[in-house]
Amino acid sequence: MSSAAVPAPTGDHVDFSHGTFHAPVIGVQNNYPAPASAPADSWPRLTEVRRLTLGIRPVLRPGGEPDLAPYIRRDVDDELDRLLAHRLRTGGLVVVTGEPLSGTSRTAWAALRRVGGSRARVLNAQPGTDLSELPALLRGRDRSGTHVVWLDDLEGHLGERGMTAGLLAQCVHEGVLVLATMGDEAYDAHRFGDRPTARVLGMARTVELTCRWSEAELDRLAAADDPRLTDAARRRGPLGVTQFLAVGPELWEEWRRSRRPSARPGAYELVRGAVDMGRCGMTAALDVSAWLDLFDVHLPDVEEDVEWAALPRLGVCGLLVRGERPGTWRASEPLVAAALRSPDLPPLGPGAWWFAAEMASIHRPSDLAAVVEAGRADLLARGEEDDWDTVECLADLAVFVDDDADARHWFGRLADGRPDRAWLFADHLVRQGETTAAIGYYERAAQVGHLGSQEVLGRLLLEHAEHWLAIAAAGGSEAAATRLAALREALARNPATVKE
Repeated sequence: MSSAAVPAPTGDHVDFSHGTFHAPVIGVQNNYPAPASAPADSWPRLTEVRRLTLGIRPVLRPGGEPDLAPYIRRDVDDELDRLLAHRLRTGGLVVVTGEPLSGTSRTAWAALRRVGGSRARVLNAQPGTDLSELPALLRGRDRSGTHVVWLDDLEGHLGERGMTAGLLAQCVHEGVLVLATMGDEAYDAHRFGDRPTARVLGMARTVELTCRWSEAELDRLAAADDPRLTDAARRRGPLGVTQFLAVGPELWEEWRRSRRPSARPGAYELVRGAVDMGRCGMTAALDVSAWLDLFDVHLPDVEEDVEWAALPRLGVCGLLVRGERPGTWRASEPLVAAALRSPDLPPLGPGAWWFAAEMASIHRPSDLAAVVEAGRADLLARGEEDDWDTVECLADLAVFVDDDADARHWFGRLADGRPDRAWLFADHLVRQGETTAAIGYYERAAQVGHLGSQEVLGRLLLEHAEHWLAIAAAGGSEAAATRLAALREALARNPATVKE
């Protein structure tokens, strides 16, 4: 056996007792490293496996580090359990096949954990490992024990010094289970026709996985108590569950690293706007200019950055996903979910929440209530501490959903703390038809030099003067009639008015 067959302890490990996973060390494929002696009775026990490269992809846990989400039982598990139980007694090859990112490695390993028994010994052979001495290493072992050879991505183990029909027959003779995984395309390419690999796979029992989960599987997913699985249940859209879970960390890491000056900082900023809108709960795709306006970003080659961001990763989806309208984009759901779980992104500012509500009101009204609710929850503490930009945003969010009582609360607080912004409350009162009540707030802003309030206040006072002079003139006051005529002449020259 090669030294790659039983890896030495490294910082990269799998700890199934606590559910943690760190990225694997990738083996050399098809180079067939020199053999080494590793007697079967020295292989790690199943319950001791912590540092083997098993090919299982991580997802991000809420703290932002790689981890294994709880396993959700698949519909094929009963069949796979029966196959493994039989082949653990008789020896032979079981292959779990599936679409890319369908979870073949995780499903196969979970089944071995269920069926294999705590004292089973496992050899994890990296692709390209010389397997020719495997029968010699099995001979003389304790036959009362259970021995399993784990071959992830079986196509990397097929060949002259890999898994041949003769070697597999010897494993059967020795009563050893060979548990392997293989993509559907690779399986089809090697399984059929007159070739040595077809002879090997013809001796296998297979179980097929798909990325498309059944209703029963989705019901089990919905019952899981893990935020990553909750995300997959709610946010996966057209993606399969395992695709969603696998591609998220890839998108997150690539986007995070793209911010370096030597990478793609422009594309990073472009995607950041889309991600922030997703964090706000806005699902509509927007024109690229909207993302750039959000951060006042000017990019030299927007089309190139969009093309890079939209390139599918792992054959699933890109950082950006095309919208229904031409030229529109949104952040992909796996990336948004990863961003929501990460502690590394700064809090969303009031400007982002206002922009999200504005865009939702225009492009996706069905999102508006959720965006506003999330914004209020996120900004409340800062508003209570009298961060005035936040107070103004909270008032605006209330206006978006016609919550007049909450709008008055925050506008009033803003007017009391920042008289120069009191005109915002005045404008709101005018929109509610309460021009008389608005005059006092315009006056607060006018007194501290707000030019627009000074102009509006002057016009409002003229309108009120006309109103009362007309009443007095109708009551017989000649002085009121004279002043009313002069006022109306002046107003005719400047007709812009605000009616009560």
